Amino acid sequence: MDANHCSARPDRHFFCISGGTKLFVPAQFSVLEQTMVQIRVPFPHATALFVAMVEFGCGACLALGFLTQLSAAMLTGDMIVAIATTSIHTIQAKGYLAWLDDFLYLPEVLYVLILVWLIFSGPGRCSVDGLIASRVGLFGVER
Repeated sequence: MDANHCSARPDRHFFCISGGTKLFVPAQFSVLEQTMVQIRVPFPHATALFVAMVEFGCGACLALGFLTQLSAAMLTGDMIVAIATTSIHTIQAKGYLAWLDDFLYLPEVLYVLILVWLIFSGPGRCSVDGLIASRVGLFGVER
């Protein structure tokens, strides 16, 4: 089971890198802010800043395996909102099965599946959470 946790860790770096570029590169932040304006989110600047900070901070925590379940839950919420407000509207398929097929190919859906798996499976041994739990002697951590 722990090998699965370690193999999923590169996917977790996506959020840290993506959030970092949105947070620290003004052109990327501007694109995110314009997206917030287009989908009519209240307070688009503050919302864009919050989303970028969540993606960067929680992505960094996931990459390290620190506060794994909390970070995964925050990013799951972020991805669900992204799917509901922007990604789902890009699907042009006719018919239910074709629409479902296109929906399941959205990258955000894969991220949600990975994040939900992390919420329920926990951090694993090769993480800061696992190191802390083994040092403290908490039960339920794979040794």
